[in-house]
Amino acid sequence: MAEKLLSVLAITLWLISYCVYSVLAQSDKVSRPNVLWIIAEDLSPDLNCYGNTLVETLNLDALARRGIRFTNVFATAPVCSPSRTALATGMYQTTIGAYHMRYLENLKPALPPGIKTIAQLSQEAGYLSANIRDDPGRGKTDWMFQADVDQQFDTYHWKDIARNEQPFFAQLSTAMTHRSFEPATPGQFPLDSISIPPYYPDHPVSRRDFADYYASIERLDKEVGQILESLKKYDLDKNTIIFFFSDHGRPMTRGKNYHYDSGLMVPLIVSIPEGMDMPTGYELGTVSDKLLSTLDITATTLSLLGINPPDDIQGRVFFGSNRDEPRKVVFSATNRIGETNFRSRSLRTLRYRYSRHYHRDFSVNSSATAYRKANHPIYHLLNILHEQGQLTEAQQNLVTTIPYEELYDTQLDPFETKNLVENADYKVVLDSLRGVMNQWIEESGDQGLGTDSSAIEEAFATYGKESAARYAEKIESLHQQVEQVVGENSDIHNNENN
Repeated sequence: MAEKLLSVLAITLWLISYCVYSVLAQSDKVSRPNVLWIIAEDLSPDLNCYGNTLVETLNLDALARRGIRFTNVFATAPVCSPSRTALATGMYQTTIGAYHMRYLENLKPALPPGIKTIAQLSQEAGYLSANIRDDPGRGKTDWMFQADVDQQFDTYHWKDIARNEQPFFAQLSTAMTHRSFEPATPGQFPLDSISIPPYYPDHPVSRRDFADYYASIERLDKEVGQILESLKKYDLDKNTIIFFFSDHGRPMTRGKNYHYDSGLMVPLIVSIPEGMDMPTGYELGTVSDKLLSTLDITATTLSLLGINPPDDIQGRVFFGSNRDEPRKVVFSATNRIGETNFRSRSLRTLRYRYSRHYHRDFSVNSSATAYRKANHPIYHLLNILHEQGQLTEAQQNLVTTIPYEELYDTQLDPFETKNLVENADYKVVLDSLRGVMNQWIEESGDQGLGTDSSAIEEAFATYGKESAARYAEKIESLHQQVEQVVGENSDIHNNENN
């Protein structure tokens, strides 16, 4: 009898223990959110919810309505590989020595001791790490440091995530807004409805290029809808925080590769499902004008996952009880991009942009890589109209040698066309921002201002020659196409105030 009672007691205790364990496990699963990064390529804040009423972005607009839309977010580089390198680590690419675009595989540097990617940190904290390759995901990393990517990620597919009991951190990169664009359909964007920034000639060539870019944004929005449907299909939508953003600005002359808002400002939408605990600072359906670096996406994601960001991380947490002090300034940098060696550094406050160019024996337009010459019609348009003497002052700046320093008051001059370096009224501002830049270069341990190795110099020189040969025919073909359109529209006159 006693043995039977002991047996019943043992079973009862086991059942109680199992139930307690199950409750705790389920509680842990509910309390630990999933995070998904949807990373667009080459996209400025050109969505409908950001004020571009020409494009229809229903899915992204809806995401913004049930989340927060940020209006002052800037990448650490206006080009993909250095920017994605910083995103992966939460560190400036110049700090970790991985700043060129792009290295040969054997020349990529190793990460400094102790520096880990967000994928590694999430794995160590018990999260499933994913880099989605299911359509429209590309599984892109494009990091400029040595890494065994297959060790960084546990899976590349939604179905594997759904089968697993672990919470997850996932990234999904879509290429839709990257060149080459699929042309806009006839009548999709009437050319006379498109407003062109004043630093471009107001010309059918420019307008058609923007129409194709806008068409790619609408296709991107449909892809975002597809991604959201995948989350629902696999029952992952109710506990997944979504970050939608871009790696840098739009793929246009003076956009991508260059230190202006058009190359560095990106959209950022963060959406947390209803029913989840809302972190301090998150207000549903609001718009925030706080100044953010894309580094802060990394730090904040770690915090939302319940992972303390490493002490040396340079991103700042902007949600939660442990959020950091708001930024007053953000920084960006470029070094070699293909065959062009920029060595530019820039900072942005809520009002001013200050840039410094250590290499400047070229103009914005002449610094175009062979790839850009083969794919950017505005590059050819600027050269043709320059030869004809038809450029305005703002447009002429794109074919004039880049100055050592640039300073813009973005409140009064949102297109950044009036360089204030020589304006005595801004001397105090200029001197202050010079000091801020010098301090950041020193404190961040900027490695990109040193001398490149002979192997790096040789590799990029070889790349430049091979790229010029590879794209020569396409460059000539695009030039002829633009020249023909210019000839057919010879009565077009620029309007400096368009």
